[in-house]
Amino acid sequence: MSTQLYAIKHFNNSLDLYSSKKRLISSKWFMEFGKQGAEVFNVDDKVIYYITKKFEFWKWKMVYTIKDVNGNVSELISKNNKKTIFSVDLKGITYELKIHFKKKISIYKNAYKIAEFDESFTDKEFEDLIKLQLLDKKDVEISFLLFSCLKVGEVETTSKTAFASQKQLEPNDDPWS
Repeated sequence: MSTQLYAIKHFNNSLDLYSSKKRLISSKWFMEFGKQGAEVFNVDDKVIYYITKKFEFWKWKMVYTIKDVNGNVSELISKNNKKTIFSVDLKGITYELKIHFKKKISIYKNAYKIAEFDESFTDKEFEDLIKLQLLDKKDVEISFLLFSCLKVGEVETTSKTAFASQKQLEPNDDPWS
């Protein structure tokens, strides 16, 4: 299995995805009327997705509302109380995100792993960058969109934060690196 490698730079309230030195896609988030939101931009800096982050207190779930430029709306919803598994249906395809130990996130497309993000900064090639491995470059936009949802509201990943308990995260049954 060969994977495509990409680098993501996280600076303040934005993410930029690079292939080699070329920026492919980016996202920026903001606070608006008590809600956190984000916009995802293509290579021409045109908005292609809008994201709204909210916590549904009565259901104890985190919900990210995703709206594309055509007005199609989907919701990325946490599936457990630990907020380590998220799921969304986009265009008839079910995507699932799992947050793992050692700052890794996997994305599954109809139960098949298509992407893995590594925020551990242990790879010398990706020092101070987030590493993205993809099976197919056609999935780069949706993978970046889903990753951006999880990052809305976070600032600067270079401060290597530690989770309270790694036991609360999902096991990574199929690590790629």
